[in-house]
Amino acid sequence: MAVETLSPDWEFDRVDDGSQKIHAEVQLKNYGKFLEEYTSQLRRIEDALDDSIGDVWDFNLDPIALKLLPYEQSSLLELIKTENKVLNKVITVYAALCCEIKKLKYEAETKFYNGLLFYGEGATDSSMVEGDCQIQMGRFISFLQELSCFVTRCYEVVMNVVHQLAVLYINNKVAPKIIETTGVHFQVF
Repeated sequence: MAVETLSPDWEFDRVDDGSQKIHAEVQLKNYGKFLEEYTSQLRRIEDALDDSIGDVWDFNLDPIALKLLPYEQSSLLELIKTENKVLNKVITVYAALCCEIKKLKYEAETKFYNGLLFYGEGATDSSMVEGDCQIQMGRFISFLQELSCFVTRCYEVVMNVVHQLAVLYINNKVAPKIIETTGVHFQVF
């Protein structure tokens, strides 16, 4: 079989009727419309987010604020259930200690921070009459007593945490291990 070759007289006549150019323009217009719609949609989203982000509670304008927190209905013991009873006990102890630490932190922030930060503020030495400093300190003593009890409680909780960690990570070959802890690392959240 012989392969026939096309003669140079027979070539495809490329007629530029502009169809490719018209099609490219249509696609470009469609892409432009898409970008405009998408840009306007992003602007609407950005405006909606800006409104919600800018709504900060102002005490002077809004004397009442709602603090909405999710309420957990299940107890700590219901959440900790595994087949291993020893592991259940260990996790329960650490979870209870973490809850106690969170409560202490909340109490410190709400009850003691402001009192310590603002004690003695607003009064200058020249504006105070003789005896006002003693009266102010006398009123502050009950606060200091509560603070002392709070610090003692924090100390007890921290000592308990350290003792629990020491027992868990005991490296004494004579003492029995409660649970195997090699390779266990606590995560910071």
